[in-house]
Amino acid sequence: MVLRVLSRSCKLTTALAFGTVGATLGSAEAAPTHSAHSVKHAAPLGGASVRHKNAGHATSRTATDAETIKVSVRKLPTRFNTEQHVGSSTTMISSETLQQRAVITTTDIQKLAPNLQIESQYGSSALNFHLRGVGFNDLTMNNTPSVMPYIDGVAYPISSMTSGPLFDIDSIGVDPGPSGFTHGQTTTGGEVRITTKAPEKQFHAGIAEDFASYNRSKTDAFVTGSITHNLQYRLAAELLEGGGYYTNRDTGQSLGDQHTGAIRGKLAWQPDEDTDVDLTGYWSLNRSEAPGFRINNNLSAFAGQYGRDLGYYQTGWDIKPAFAKLVGYHDTKPQFNDLNWGFHLAMAHRFRFGELDVSSAYDAVQLHEYQDQDGMPYATADDYRTQVANSFTQEVSFHNLKDSASRFSWDAGLYYNRIMQKQNNYYDFSDYALRGYMSETRFSSPQETFNQYVTLGYKVLKNLRFVGSISHESDSRQLVDLTTIHFGHNDLNFGTHGALANQFTGKVGIEYQATPISLFYADIRKGMKPGGFTANNTVVPQQAQPIKPETILAYEIGTKNDFFSHCLRLNAAAFYYDYRDQQVLGNIVVPSYGSVGSYVSVPRSTIWGVEGSMEAHPTRDLTLTQVVGYQRGVYDQFHSINAAQVNAYYAKTGIWQAFYSNYHGVDSGIPKISMNGSAVYTIHVLPHYHVLFDVDYSYRGAEGLIPGNPPYRTVPAYFLLNSFLTFEPNSRKWSATVYATNLADRKYDLTRSQATNVQTAISGPPRFIGGRLNYNF
Repeated sequence: MVLRVLSRSCKLTTALAFGTVGATLGSAEAAPTHSAHSVKHAAPLGGASVRHKNAGHATSRTATDAETIKVSVRKLPTRFNTEQHVGSSTTMISSETLQQRAVITTTDIQKLAPNLQIESQYGSSALNFHLRGVGFNDLTMNNTPSVMPYIDGVAYPISSMTSGPLFDIDSIGVDPGPSGFTHGQTTTGGEVRITTKAPEKQFHAGIAEDFASYNRSKTDAFVTGSITHNLQYRLAAELLEGGGYYTNRDTGQSLGDQHTGAIRGKLAWQPDEDTDVDLTGYWSLNRSEAPGFRINNNLSAFAGQYGRDLGYYQTGWDIKPAFAKLVGYHDTKPQFNDLNWGFHLAMAHRFRFGELDVSSAYDAVQLHEYQDQDGMPYATADDYRTQVANSFTQEVSFHNLKDSASRFSWDAGLYYNRIMQKQNNYYDFSDYALRGYMSETRFSSPQETFNQYVTLGYKVLKNLRFVGSISHESDSRQLVDLTTIHFGHNDLNFGTHGALANQFTGKVGIEYQATPISLFYADIRKGMKPGGFTANNTVVPQQAQPIKPETILAYEIGTKNDFFSHCLRLNAAAFYYDYRDQQVLGNIVVPSYGSVGSYVSVPRSTIWGVEGSMEAHPTRDLTLTQVVGYQRGVYDQFHSINAAQVNAYYAKTGIWQAFYSNYHGVDSGIPKISMNGSAVYTIHVLPHYHVLFDVDYSYRGAEGLIPGNPPYRTVPAYFLLNSFLTFEPNSRKWSATVYATNLADRKYDLTRSQATNVQTAISGPPRFIGGRLNYNF
């Protein structure tokens, strides 16, 4: 009965969407835009884009002057319809969805995709991406991520470069599984691709103002148009202020206010009909207050004064004058002072037989961040970090024309990346009895990565396609002049260390277009992530030894389906990962010193799971979405240091000796379930006006952050409910919205950590109620 109603209503919707035009051929996709160009890598991995069967089909007879050709043009209710014909489990997110679901920062993306976690590293600006349980907690921001973020086709291997505001976004694609076969760097976990909006030929401008709880305000503006007939521009900017919801338990001061600003400029030039040249420049400044650390369990000497925080948004901070003088810090609150800027140049030329793409990018970051990681006014774990880094990227690729009718497709390219960075990590342990000093760890880290890739596809039959890829990546990185100074105690110099990786990766896959609306696919992929270094508070040479590269052999099957004239979309995928030498943060025991933190390799582990998504349009005015992810991870071979047993043996004998716990068959701690869904209903209140009403939610299961999943490093599961109400004209020239996030005011954690002997958490945002006004010129 439900399917019958859905079928009937969709037939009615389709009939209403048809129109008649004279001598015009329309797209089978959604309404056309005036974009001046397309961005490379906007399509998901796995092969070339596929046109609909009848797109661009011309009539065989010649039209006379008095003749009118009537062509039906249909606007489909679903978006990203081309991606439905590509064998990958990509999750595509539109700019409209980002606005409706109040996505403000990069970490908010995790609420919209299955099996995705994006978390701040100990509350810093550095972001850790995990996809299908594959990820890396880059404590020192000097290692390559397992899940690579891209912005407009440019890879960002330095985690602190992706923390800027999300604004003027066209779409986001989340691609799970090993990648690097058609562009960029190889990965073990996948990619998160952010595509910003392109210049348009027609003049267009807009401004949006958002006010919400805790004095948060967000202003966005853009302007775009043509300078000449073949040169277009776009300028966009955002300013974000306020929103701090943490409170000092002693003084009542607030903490966590945002103070960020960003601007991006784009030029698109078409010197001839076969050539596109795109230039992008951006600048962002982050002077936000740092998040507050809530005490979960205090094992320090100050536990009697500062025990477990009963208020969920309580925190504390202070900075000793000697430490402030040492690092040159002049503020009274923990805060950031980060600057990001860069330029991207991309050129594309279309030949009769293929397209040549050349891109260059230079990105830089200057980071200064102070955090009070123990959440107390005592100096047991106060941290000040500086980073000065730049990344140069060059890529050349050659591929077949995406609209070619040939059975054969190909993509070959060369990718190069060079990174230079310097870091200084300062710690104040003055009030920590076992140390009692201030320290500095500093190093520089040059890195070079070179990837060569080839992907070939062939349609054996009209609806059966095979895909094969091979890539080779070499990665060379160093820790230069790694030095730790314990002020007033000793200076430790660990010299220079190097790591080199040279590995082949690849993919074989099959895509079967069973019907015009149903695709089935399967593939096997191998991915690689280079090794790296532990360079945080280094106290013994063993910590500076490089970890091995990690690899994954990934198996995946999936299907994509659009039923009832695109009124019901059902996609599903299942995956199995054979994970080798997984890089995790653990401990090592040094006989002359004791147990110290270090990255270690898990010889073998396994991850498997399923994903599904649904988009339904039962009526013209109702849209329903649902995304579900389920995954499990276990360690198959792994022995980790038992810190409690090591410390007990030392207390008894005075000897540091390694004792291990066997984690064979132990759950690796990845969130088992992630879900999100929405219901949006359009109410036609007046002839030319309507109201959009939405209810949406997201759920994420519990996540263990270190092996063994102890409670103090396990983030509990949480459920968030949101809603919005928008009034706008049918032309959508302007809109007025009221909204609420975390409508039920749930108390939840973003992450948990331990600073010396204080176990802490960073609380997630409480309920925010806001309003948004948007006007387009």
